[in-house]
Amino acid sequence: MDERIGQRGRMLERALTRRRLLQGSLAVGGGALATSFAPSRGARRAFAARQDSGFSGQGSITSWGFGVEETNPLAFARVNAFKEAYPNVKLEIVPETDDQKILTAAASDTLPDLFWLDRFTTASWASRNVLMPLTDFIERDAFDTSRFYEAALNEASYDGQLYGIPGGMDVRVLYVNLDALSEFGLDIGQLDTANWDQLNEIGAELTKRSGDRVDRWGFDNKLQSGFLYLWGAGNGGRFLSEDGQETTFDDPKVVEALDWGIKGYEAQGGFQSYEAFATTFQGDEQFARGQVAMTMYENWMMNIVSRTTPDLNFAVRPIKQRGGEGLVSFTGGRAWYIPQGAKDPEAAWAFIKFMHSDETWLIGANAVKAARKEANQPYIPSLTGSKTADQAQIDQVYEPIAAKFDEAVRLFPQLLEQSQNREISNSPVGSQLHDALMNEGVMPALRGERSPQEALEAADTAAQDAIDSM
Repeated sequence: MDERIGQRGRMLERALTRRRLLQGSLAVGGGALATSFAPSRGARRAFAARQDSGFSGQGSITSWGFGVEETNPLAFARVNAFKEAYPNVKLEIVPETDDQKILTAAASDTLPDLFWLDRFTTASWASRNVLMPLTDFIERDAFDTSRFYEAALNEASYDGQLYGIPGGMDVRVLYVNLDALSEFGLDIGQLDTANWDQLNEIGAELTKRSGDRVDRWGFDNKLQSGFLYLWGAGNGGRFLSEDGQETTFDDPKVVEALDWGIKGYEAQGGFQSYEAFATTFQGDEQFARGQVAMTMYENWMMNIVSRTTPDLNFAVRPIKQRGGEGLVSFTGGRAWYIPQGAKDPEAAWAFIKFMHSDETWLIGANAVKAARKEANQPYIPSLTGSKTADQAQIDQVYEPIAAKFDEAVRLFPQLLEQSQNREISNSPVGSQLHDALMNEGVMPALRGERSPQEALEAADTAAQDAIDSM
């Protein structure tokens, strides 16, 4: 390796902070792909011609990080549609990638044409010149970005430029077992998600024990899973300054939110008791199986419930600002990116546009619906990152199941309109900031090793060091 490449590789490796790539949001259930819903080859080619009149239709694309197994019909059907629309484009799909693979490829100028990455990593890769800004493509083709959720666009941007086109979203809400509530004479109308103290009180009531053994946990606020971003913001706190140069993990409002969450666990027997009980959970089915009466969770809990216990008597409610009316959630997901040095960026851009059209999303949605039907399971729309595609799935593909499902399906896009991405995702060292918050702040406080104030001060110091040494 010549010295120029070696030096670039060492520079990238030193600059890149350790990260934990967070989970994506397009996981869907299994089932064989049914092709009867797909439009004809001619229709797809006609659509492609409309969308990509400046593209020759010939090229070669290598993509990293996107799986298209037949057990993932949402991806499988859409990629097959692209292949039919562009038979003269050679498409190589490499389902896995990781930081070291990207570093090595960047250092040796062997990056692929496409990346499917967590948007949380946008700032990190863009700041190191690994990603190509998409501004020129967007302006040239008058590509309408207004149909995407603002939070998704923000997370896929860095330094004023858009680097990724969102391809999925997640959103976080409260799931409530109504039968558990009724055991104590409560109904969902009495639950006020702006009254956080009430949530803790009800959680304590709903907890069931046989001596020292937990039979049912009352309320899981998911602090251990990064939900302090939701509770901190809902309490009026911030995690990062507007300019991204100062961490504010020890914001009094964030400290107060963490203290509230810890007290919620303590009222049910303590976080150590929860951790011991959590070892009995399987496949994240604890709510569906009645092991937890109320839990915070992402939108894909709907698929877990529909697959395991579709008759569960439950309701979904958004969390409100503490003592207020505004709705609170945070969101994440993945996006498509074109790396710097891509050999065929025009073909890559054509692929991105095709995969993000409403028509293509409907091909995938109908394939998922067919797979669900074959498995005797109801179809729940995925969240795509596109407002128009989400609504098209509800209007054209979704069939009402029951009020509990129907209300949630309608709620998720509405809540996404008001959701924010995590503030730290806009920092090139966002993953290191997240690690500091969780490992130095949240977890030591939950386990009683430090007070919430002490823990978040320690986390803030570690996170600020990461920014200062960037």
